[in-house]
This record gives sequence, C-alpha cells and structure tokens, in this order.
Amino acid sequence: MTQGHQLFADELTALVMKNSDPRLAVIAAAITAPLQVAVRGRRGVGRRTVAAALAAAGVRVAEQPAGTEVADLSVYVVAEVIKPEDTAALHAARRHPVLVVLNKADLRGHDAAAMPVPVEPMSALFALAALSGELDEALWEALGRVAARPADLRCAEQFVSRPHPVPRRTRERLCATVDLSGVAALLDLAGSGGTVAQARARMRRLSGVDRVVARLKTMGAGVYHRRMSEAVVRLEAMAVGDSRIDEFLNRDATVAARLTAAAAAIAVPDEPVLARARRWQAHRSVPVNAAQRSCAADIARGSLRAWAATRDRP
Repeated sequence: MTQGHQLFADELTALVMKNSDPRLAVIAAAITAPLQVAVRGRRGVGRRTVAAALAAAGVRVAEQPAGTEVADLSVYVVAEVIKPEDTAALHAARRHPVLVVLNKADLRGHDAAAMPVPVEPMSALFALAALSGELDEALWEALGRVAARPADLRCAEQFVSRPHPVPRRTRERLCATVDLSGVAALLDLAGSGGTVAQARARMRRLSGVDRVVARLKTMGAGVYHRRMSEAVVRLEAMAVGDSRIDEFLNRDATVAARLTAAAAAIAVPDEPVLARARRWQAHRSVPVNAAQRSCAADIARGSLRAWAATRDRP
C-alpha cells in the first residue's frame, strides 16, 4: 500500500505540472526524501558493525561530521548491559526519535520497559554475515567439515587452537564472521546438506535485523507526517495568492492522504469512520505533544470527510 506522505507528494507533483512555481517541486521532493538514520553509542558496543548491518539491510545511515546534525532518526547501540551513561544519553537525546539496539545479547536480564525509548535486540555480526556475503561458500564448506568432525566449541580460543582438519586461519575467520554462537547455530544445517543461502537466511532471522528495520520504518512514519505537516503550512501561505494550491489542499484525495500518513504515525484502532472522527477530535483536547495533536487533527478531518462521502451516496 502506498504511504500517505507519498500519496500527498504524488498529488502535489501533479499540481507542479500545471503550475510554474518551482517551490512546489522542492516541497514535494522534501516530503519523500529518504530518512537518514544516525547510529550512536559508547565505544566498544559494536556501533560500526550495527551501522554496516543496517546499511546492508537498506537503511540510509547518515554520516555525521562533528558538530552537525543531519539525521531524522537515531539508533543508540548498547551491548551486554545498559550502563548509567547509556540511560543518561538517552534521556538527553530528545531532538529525534531514538531506538535502542541491544547488540551482542538478548533482553534477558534487562528491564526494557524502564527505558525511555523503544528497545530491540540484534546481532549485528549475524546480520552482516547474512546480508553482506561475508558468509561465503568457502566458509560454508568449512562449516560442513566442522559438522562432519566436531570441534571444541566450549570457547573461541579452544575452537581455534585445538587440532582440526579445518585450517586454523579458516576457523579464525569463522569466529570473526559469525562468532562461535553462529557456528553452533549452523552446524545442524551444515551437517544435513543445507546451502549457504539457507545459512544466510537463518543468520538473518536469528540476527533480528528485520525487526529493527521494521521498528525504524514505524518510527519514520512520524517523521514523514511531520514533513508533510510542515509542507502544508508552507502551502497554506502560498494558497493565499493561488487558488489552485487552495483547491489542492482541500481536495478529497489530499485530505485522505493526510489521514493515511497520520494513521501510520500513531496507533489507530479499527472502528467506524464517524466514531473514529469523534475519538480523534476529542483527542485534540487531551494533553499531548504537537505532533500527536497534528495527527489527531488530520485523522479527525479525514474521517469526517470519508463519513460525509458515504452518507451522501444514493
């Protein structure tokens, strides 16, 4: 399904074709520009590996020169434990939506509910092995040999140093690519004649990278709605002297696109359109932030327009 902000931009682009004002094309392009995601975290948590894995999964990772701020979303990486300095950094990070990625470990033993932002576990090493091709045919053949003649998997040092038909340098590369836990997770597949493609698919599933990307997409819906709302403010100012822009802003398709974008940004229960209009109209008076009020206004207006359209049908 096409997202609301894209529908809005498409309609605006159609208006550009009928209007010589170059500002309209600039506004349309700004609404749909790819989201920039900054990856942060203290030293030693695997920040660069997380950034590389997200980039391999199709996320636009922002390169942030010192002293600049170009990102729309932030990923804050922690590993093994969430330290007080992590919590302090997250409480201070209010400029953009933030997702915590717990790298190298799962959430057992951590109170994710106590965090001020959403949390997702991810093995960046597994994701990178799956998505970048680092888990290649040579390593897969080596894993097959390890499955045929079991190695010492008690620790990485034992796995690498103990005598084994697989050369030491290859075993070192296995550890560097998928870690000892990845070796253990793939041995059954390697021993049963599985393919490297199946191994990559397993690594991707175990990595949790798709959940992280999905969460970023959900968070990004709020960014796209904010961009669209900012564009509406600029368009309303331009509409004072241009009836075509005023007509565009009040078209059913435009109002519906704003509803769709707002519904993607916040949780909207499935209910009859009139009940939804009443709910979100009332929500505008609840103590919420400006972004939520803007979404509520677009949902209420769009729902009323949809209800009116069905009521007027013969």
